[in-house]
Amino acid sequence: MKHTRIIVTHYGGPDALQVVEEERPEPQAGEVRVRVMAAGVSLPDLMAREGVHPETPSVPFTPDWDLVGVGDRLGDGVSGIETGQIVAAMPISGAYAELPQRELVPVPSGLDAVEAVSLILNYITAYQMLHRSAKVRSGQRVLIHGAAGGVGTALLQLGRLAGLEMYGNCPFCFYSFEMVLSF
Repeated sequence: MKHTRIIVTHYGGPDALQVVEEERPEPQAGEVRVRVMAAGVSLPDLMAREGVHPETPSVPFTPDWDLVGVGDRLGDGVSGIETGQIVAAMPISGAYAELPQRELVPVPSGLDAVEAVSLILNYITAYQMLHRSAKVRSGQRVLIHGAAGGVGTALLQLGRLAGLEMYGNCPFCFYSFEMVLSF
């Protein structure tokens, strides 16, 4: 059976992307083949395509940092994931075929795949910034650069939950602004 994927053939702009059709791979032991329902497109994806991100694979490669999909074939030794189960992953690149089971997280039923994929890279990044790097505490003031982007939006929402006083700017917008954000 065939499947379609996108590869980056050379570092550069959108012209570096090529659609290829090939035989659908079979998962190896401990892997799950995932039929992608939604994949994120983020700044790291664009930087990898251009060859400037520090974790850029060698060309040719399949881009994509995060995905939501259906596990459609299980390799030997896989447990805790069932065929037909919706899962999420952040493989950094190559989000199109087999993924090690340890990289998959079940997605609660009823969530839209497109909405769910927006949470993976953005919210993991934001959570780590707030709680692992900055170790924020309730009542602190935080300036969020790029508050209008995916990670910025996640920082605003997670910051609210953490009881932070937040300020945001949008340095890459057509205009610059600063505001006090309250929810």
